[in-house]
Amino acid sequence: MAGPSTKWMGALSRSGSAEAWAPRALLLVTLLTASAVIAGACSGGDSGLQGPQDGANGPDAGTGPGPGDPCEDGEELECHVTVGDHEGVLTCLDGVRRCEDGRYGSCEGSMTMRRSPFGAAPRGSGESGYRPFANSEASDGGLCATNPCDPTCQSFEEVPDGGPIDLSTTGTTYTWSVGDINELPQTVARQGTHQPCTTAEDCQFDQYCDNPARSACGHSPCATGSALLSSCSGCVTKVCDANPSCCKQTTIPADCGHDACQAYNGPATNMTPTCGDPCIANICAARPQCCEITCETDADCVTLVGTGSICVDPGLCLPPPPGTSCPAGTALDSITGACTGLWNATCVGLVPSQCGKTCPTTTPTWGAACVTLAEELCGADCEDAPTGTCAHDECYAGPALNAAQCGACVSTVCASMSSCCSTEWTDQCVELAKSLCGETCPQQGVCKSYAPNETNPACTGVDLTLGVPCGGTIPVCNRGNTPAPAGIEIHRYPAGAGQLPSSAPGRIMDACSPTGGTVACTTAQPIAPGECISVAGCAGVTDGMELIVNPDGLVAECQCANNGSIHQSAMCESPGCIATASVSLIRPVTLFVALDRSTSMGSPSSSRWTPATNALKAFFRDPASAGLGIAFRFWPHNNPGWCNDGPCPGPGGGGCALPLVPFNGSPANRLMEESAAMGDQQELLLDQAFINFNTPNGDTPMYPALDGATTWAINYKNAHPEEEVAVVLVTDGIPSHCNTVPNDIGELARRAFQNHGVRVHAVGFGNSNSEIINLIAAQGGGQAYNLLTGSALQGGLLNALVSIRGQALPCDVTVPLAGVADPASVSVVHVSGTGAETTLTRRTGAGNCASGGWYFADATNTSVKLCPTTCSSIRENPGGKVRAIVPCVTTSLTPITTAWERYHGVCPPGTKTQWGYLRYRTTTPGDSSVEFRMRTADDTADLGSAAEALVATAHAVPTDTQVCDESSTPTCAIDLFDALGELPDARREYLELQMTLNPTSTGGGGVQVQDWEITYSCPDSE
Repeated sequence: MAGPSTKWMGALSRSGSAEAWAPRALLLVTLLTASAVIAGACSGGDSGLQGPQDGANGPDAGTGPGPGDPCEDGEELECHVTVGDHEGVLTCLDGVRRCEDGRYGSCEGSMTMRRSPFGAAPRGSGESGYRPFANSEASDGGLCATNPCDPTCQSFEEVPDGGPIDLSTTGTTYTWSVGDINELPQTVARQGTHQPCTTAEDCQFDQYCDNPARSACGHSPCATGSALLSSCSGCVTKVCDANPSCCKQTTIPADCGHDACQAYNGPATNMTPTCGDPCIANICAARPQCCEITCETDADCVTLVGTGSICVDPGLCLPPPPGTSCPAGTALDSITGACTGLWNATCVGLVPSQCGKTCPTTTPTWGAACVTLAEELCGADCEDAPTGTCAHDECYAGPALNAAQCGACVSTVCASMSSCCSTEWTDQCVELAKSLCGETCPQQGVCKSYAPNETNPACTGVDLTLGVPCGGTIPVCNRGNTPAPAGIEIHRYPAGAGQLPSSAPGRIMDACSPTGGTVACTTAQPIAPGECISVAGCAGVTDGMELIVNPDGLVAECQCANNGSIHQSAMCESPGCIATASVSLIRPVTLFVALDRSTSMGSPSSSRWTPATNALKAFFRDPASAGLGIAFRFWPHNNPGWCNDGPCPGPGGGGCALPLVPFNGSPANRLMEESAAMGDQQELLLDQAFINFNTPNGDTPMYPALDGATTWAINYKNAHPEEEVAVVLVTDGIPSHCNTVPNDIGELARRAFQNHGVRVHAVGFGNSNSEIINLIAAQGGGQAYNLLTGSALQGGLLNALVSIRGQALPCDVTVPLAGVADPASVSVVHVSGTGAETTLTRRTGAGNCASGGWYFADATNTSVKLCPTTCSSIRENPGGKVRAIVPCVTTSLTPITTAWERYHGVCPPGTKTQWGYLRYRTTTPGDSSVEFRMRTADDTADLGSAAEALVATAHAVPTDTQVCDESSTPTCAIDLFDALGELPDARREYLELQMTLNPTSTGGGGVQVQDWEITYSCPDSE
């Protein structure tokens, strides 16, 4: 145990030496003489600093009688009590305590006023409210700051060397306690746990993000591949900020149609001299056919388009006869029927000469350096590729894999689906790896609790976290590999302040800059790597308050992403029990799907409309979509509200915000595993929509369509904040009517994502502009898909939809480490959104799942799979969680008792020692406690046989007596005269103190004694 050292013991033996008494006595005489002169001249009000009064004015003061006889009625003892201290002037009660009915009563006498020997403020006052201790040794029997009216009062102030005395022992035990994160109310858990996680900010409560989820990214950040959009996940946002070459750049200048370096095989919409880009303006002047063509006379059209073209109002050039096509170098605008410019490779070639810059020739990629940054910056833990030459692990969606380089499983998958090795390794390829190879893929995006003594291998410095508070204490942990110093601040914030680190848009790059906090407490000792300390006495904290350690970054850390927690009055548990459960939160997902129904979608239908609608129907019918909420509408379309070509319909998209197939959030209206024929009513309505409205018609009013879709999604999200809500915009064209400026359309997506957490995914093909598709997705924090038309469209769109659906509805649960070696100890519990718990039945395998339950995914016992019927039921009623639990087996702590520590009360001739008061500071999590026992004697040889008295017990429950000193409210002190049983034991020359540190009833630790003070005085002997 960390207890008193030899040096500390030596200090005790010196604290009452006779040599030290003489100068103190002289000082006392001087002060008393001076006080007599000024007492009559000075007056002042009571400072409110009450001194220790008669009796046991403290927590659980012991009353054990001494061995002596009770006092005789009429006997008197001198007493001095400090009543007040105002600007250095004391108000003192000087008198006697008389014996009545065999016990000494309270101090009775007269009030006097005199100058304090400590000046204008009592020693130990300060902002912290605690008496400062300058060193780790006992004081040298100094004057009593707590009762300066007693001229003979002496004080021992003790702080053990090496920090507080801790409750510890041999075996697997821990000196701190934590609340159980697995038992947190869901409303609290979701404030600090966002799953599937993408970065450490998603995992507070002393957790880390294991195998970060892909979120809205084109592939996993743990897999090398094509560059990612910076807003697709919180992790990728941080990586792109550190290394922009990892990510796609989606900037479109001002009101222009696209960047000057991008060629587009379609009308040069919004490419004008006045769109806001000097480069584009220069190119328009050098070659007008690159830009929108306007005219004032027929001659203008002949020059820009060709012979036979004429100028018509409002300044458009019609195609030359027969009027059905435009000459090479121009494009037919299907909306106006006029010939306009074409921004082709020739126009891009003018950039160096007209703009003084060079278009990029290299394509950004997400390489190995980007994966490394994801692990370093996001607190992520990625699985390694199966071989050194393989692009990524087969459990991650990403670029196509090479069968020759990646092993037998990849060969097997690609033999079944060749596109996995030629086009893209999609989620379907991952599922084939599981089914065909028996591959066990770890669940991605899981927030895992750090195990005791576990550190972050990527952090060579300090990495601070906060566990779940319990029993009035806050667990502060260091997950780095360098010791954390003492003196680290913990700040409190109002409940719901939203200051915890977050991966939310707009917060991810500022996650470590909380505002409006107040210092609640400060750590008093260093924290070793992998360990925690229980910090008690935090001021002003109540349940629900947000807590952040080191919010100002005064202590350098590897990361500050997971420094938060929520204060709870939870029962304390051993930290060894917290890692014995693994939780999969089932978060509801709702999509608003907006499908382009413009005329071009039917040109021809076989290459666009038919494969697109078939992909959507297959997605809705997919059993893996069970539990999804789907709202759907066509655009342009006037059913159920006006959403068509023409002027903007007004704020919020007008009728475009009304879905043809509505969704109200009811579990009964979510997609089911059963088909429409078997009772899936939402799937039936979706199928009917394609039957009733199967003829594409109209232009591409993209702005009102997206405005309406995001309006519906924002309103739904506001009503269902616990859900993941997203928009899926599917189009084959470029914007027409209303507002065609790409940045204005992108702004709709940005507002939905940044202000409301609604992601916007964009899928384009045919005549769509990939730069506009990328812009919408980048601004909306979603995925961008630029697909091919024809036979590849159905599979491509279905893969895109499956990727968007992602892993938000898991039916896998990671098994705690303790259960891997002892699978028989594992149990699986489903907790519904209302808190109802159901223990699921274990099955031998998937073939024995007729009645539901769960089974181990493979012989490694590392993952649990829910039976299909159980999985479907949970998906269709999301909002709860699934827990895999292993019983906690730890070595419980047992009480420890310190050695007896001896104090010698040395008094001048004619006086005798009288023990005064005990004050202390402890930490006692849960129902743990610290017991203080004393014994006294006039000869050290008699101490061993002297009667012991329990003078005080410190505990947090049922009442909080952990701290008993002048900082307590009210001021606290244990009156040793009463606690020792009065005379004769209270007036013996030697006193010994012993402390017993008792663990919680469950064997938990975290019990500490920080310091204590014992006083005595030297009244006249009788």
